[in-house]
Amino acid sequence: MKKTLIKRVSVLVVVLISIMSCSPEDGADGTNGTNGTNGSNGTDGLNSLITTLIEQPGSNCSNGGFRIEAGLDLNDNGILETSEVDTSEFLCNADAAGLSYLSYVSLLNQTGTNDPQSSVLENTLGLNIVWTRESQGKYIGALDGTIDIGKTVIFYTTPTTHTGVRGEVVGNNQVRIELQNGINVFADDFSNLSFELREYE
Repeated sequence: MKKTLIKRVSVLVVVLISIMSCSPEDGADGTNGTNGTNGSNGTDGLNSLITTLIEQPGSNCSNGGFRIEAGLDLNDNGILETSEVDTSEFLCNADAAGLSYLSYVSLLNQTGTNDPQSSVLENTLGLNIVWTRESQGKYIGALDGTIDIGKTVIFYTTPTTHTGVRGEVVGNNQVRIELQNGINVFADDFSNLSFELREYE
């Protein structure tokens, strides 16, 4: 009888201890851990650039117009290079047949690191253009008068020594041309590049 009573008391004690250890009350909070170290700053994002170029008459624009190029400045030089262009759109001119215009037509020649020289063939615009070599294959033309950008188109030919020419109206008194020989490789030395600045009335 005594053994049975001791067993029952022992079981009762174990049950009470179990109930007490499962109390729903929260325990005391532990101490806060230390903050982790700050991560390193990320690199700056790239700038987006947009440039507008003259589009010669052809399959993209039958009467010429403008090509708008956009992309990220991958080399961070502030210039949208050909290899950085992600997208391009065309704004084409309407049929200009029958519209009157004034023009400046010349042949351009350049050698070494010299500035391009021009032989003027026609000049009903009554202005002069002085060309300066900016860097290899890149040239800026300063006009001694102003043009209406919204009515002006550049026409030019690609010399046989080069693979491409890009033309751009920079402002109402400045134009730029770039000559390439290979992909994104600008090159000097050309002859008889036909250049025309045409302003419609």
